[in-house]
Amino acid sequence: MSRVRLGPARLHGTGVLIRPPRLADYPAWRRIRLRDRALIEPFWYSSPSNWADRHSETQWLREYLVATIEAYAGHRVAGVIEIDGRFTGQCELVAVDRRCGTAELSIWIDSRLARHGFAGLAAGLVLDHGFATLGLERIVAPISPANAGAAHGAQQLGFVREASMARYFDVGGARRDHDLWALTRADVPPNGFADRWIRRLGDRAADTVETTGDADSDDSRWRRAASIGPVLARLIAGRLRRRIQVLRGGHPIRLPVPGHPGAVVRSRCLSDGAGWRDARSGDAATLGHRDWWREFARSRGGLRSAGGLVLVLDIDGYAGEFRLFDLDMFDRNARLFAWADPARADIGVRTAATRAVVDHAFHALGLYRVAIDIDATDTESAAVAARAGLLEEGIMRNHAGPTGRRGDHALWASTIATRPGQP
Repeated sequence: MSRVRLGPARLHGTGVLIRPPRLADYPAWRRIRLRDRALIEPFWYSSPSNWADRHSETQWLREYLVATIEAYAGHRVAGVIEIDGRFTGQCELVAVDRRCGTAELSIWIDSRLARHGFAGLAAGLVLDHGFATLGLERIVAPISPANAGAAHGAQQLGFVREASMARYFDVGGARRDHDLWALTRADVPPNGFADRWIRRLGDRAADTVETTGDADSDDSRWRRAASIGPVLARLIAGRLRRRIQVLRGGHPIRLPVPGHPGAVVRSRCLSDGAGWRDARSGDAATLGHRDWWREFARSRGGLRSAGGLVLVLDIDGYAGEFRLFDLDMFDRNARLFAWADPARADIGVRTAATRAVVDHAFHALGLYRVAIDIDATDTESAAVAARAGLLEEGIMRNHAGPTGRRGDHALWASTIATRPGQP
């Protein structure tokens, strides 16, 4: 996936375009974000830096580079909202997963244009690209319940509120609940979201829209271009450090299962290969040693590795496993997948082992939230989650669970109270 241009589309005689970000967008980005601080900061991710420092030229260069890299890697549709040729905000798909057919919509726009319908049209263009061009099956938008404007806009576009996620995100200086809004392929209008939005607002009286430019001198452009090198070097160095940490592998883990002295949750080892193959195929000959080596390597680095942190439920040998994965970009949330052989682990063992893994995630790994996706028809796994202290938050439609099966899944989650010294 490369950088894309969507549109232009016209609303009330005004052109709306989604295009890739540019280095020269910095002055307009900073001016709007500083002016609209009171509207944006309460719903933006927390940072120890002040708002002005978070909108320095260096920060824009870093955001530009990250967006560009992720776009070329296929993990992001990086988009700037351009209205009549002026930068007015950003509308993107992030966390794009083509294998699972999912992505998350992120959008903000100049407050002076927030009630003119342009944000809805921009979102419609990006949604149409996600469903029609990328072939996505599901696009989500986590929204704070306090952000009434964003929730209203999502509802107008056709998003469905599916769940209330406890302590989902650290915004405005504290962990706060967020509602999960989602669109699935079944929600896509016959001619797309952008067309429906234009038709819906087409009869409304035209608004007077004024956009102002930001002068960007030749000296500023040259200085900004010269600054890319150091920012890119720091970005690459940080990624290399994380990659080296993954290659080194995680520390061995061994967790007792309270009330079940014959059971333990431990780090995966090479000798688990036969049990892993049997659990997935029923026939060890179906999956070979090469498959096992590939799977073992994917999770060798622990939580930050491609396969996540995999722990084995050991009851006189391989009896199941737990996988903590999808660590979010702020390193506080993760998903959990649990499987156990019902012939070797009853509901009591599974419950105690699940609780031990969740406690380890909170107290040893420093996570704040662990979520489990459970097939809506799997009542036994739901019972284990409830007995382990997780709470059901809602039903996710057309969701591809950890096994890849697409359908309705219940979202269960457990969170930890605020740590000492945190708001």
